[in-house]
Amino acid sequence: MRDWLLAIFWAFLLAWLLRTFFVQGAFIPSSSMEETLLPGDFIIISKVHYGARLPITPIAIPFIQGNFPMTERAAYLSSIQLPYLRLPGLDEVKRNDVLVFNYPTELEKPVDKRTFFVKRCVGLPGDTLQIISKQVVINEKPLAVRPTFKMMRHLKANVPLSQKWLDSLDIHEGGLVSNQFEYEFPMTDSLTHLVHHSQPNLIIRLRMEPKNVSQAHVFPYSPNYPFNPDFWGPVVIPAKGMTIALNDTNLVLYEKIIRDYEGNILENAGNTIRINGEIQTSYTFKLNYFFVLGDNRDLSSDSRFWGFLPENHLVGKAWISFFSIDPLGRTKQKIRWNRIFKTIH
Repeated sequence: MRDWLLAIFWAFLLAWLLRTFFVQGAFIPSSSMEETLLPGDFIIISKVHYGARLPITPIAIPFIQGNFPMTERAAYLSSIQLPYLRLPGLDEVKRNDVLVFNYPTELEKPVDKRTFFVKRCVGLPGDTLQIISKQVVINEKPLAVRPTFKMMRHLKANVPLSQKWLDSLDIHEGGLVSNQFEYEFPMTDSLTHLVHHSQPNLIIRLRMEPKNVSQAHVFPYSPNYPFNPDFWGPVVIPAKGMTIALNDTNLVLYEKIIRDYEGNILENAGNTIRINGEIQTSYTFKLNYFFVLGDNRDLSSDSRFWGFLPENHLVGKAWISFFSIDPLGRTKQKIRWNRIFKTIH
């Protein structure tokens, strides 16, 4: 019995060390990163690329991310929180890296117990980022569009589109948007060309929001910034040590950072901004921040909607898809053999 208990203890400790400081598994439940990551992918998160984040919530049940399975009961004690520290890594976050991070808006939970999200990093600390007609522009230079990116296309047909034909092209999201045979589907450029070649009578165009039209659910949720998912910015992404002037107009861009992510008491009374009880006309950031987007651009909850990603929320780099299964069972073989041990780019 003693030998068995010792073997279990050392196996448990080794697994915990590997998971905490080296690699961790995760499951992809949604289509927001198609075609790079598919629903049903099981991925390996590398924590050594950017350096492992030391546990912020030290008293927690190992191997459980948030709540106990199938309950609303937390599997951790949030009353004790440690400062954010990260071990040295092999590399720094680069543009176009696919990042796994804790969802920043879950403020009711400790940082390291928030839900895992995965998105592509397009903006680095200090960058000036803008989205013009869906095109990401960094420091006045357009960012290359990857062949795996999906954009919402509007299709106008003369007759109803066959579901069998859509299935043959693996088009399963979107659908009819009017009774005039108008459809909207998220499609890559290559799929768009294939659809047009297959159905030359179709009228296909990008679905595009109008410029200078603000949407209430798009960050920073202010009429002073007429942003929408297709026209956003320009905005400077905060960097550690960067100082900005604060005023009534730009406070909406940074108040979440000042108050929620960097732990200050923020008050805005009239024309006076107080931070921790003192009147301030500027602020110096304590952390680096990133701007992330989903590859399935029009079906993704990302920085356009909730703002900047703080570096202390970063879990690691999406590294390898080690297994994949089609959750909808759309093929005879539910296991996607071509995605097993596939490097994530």
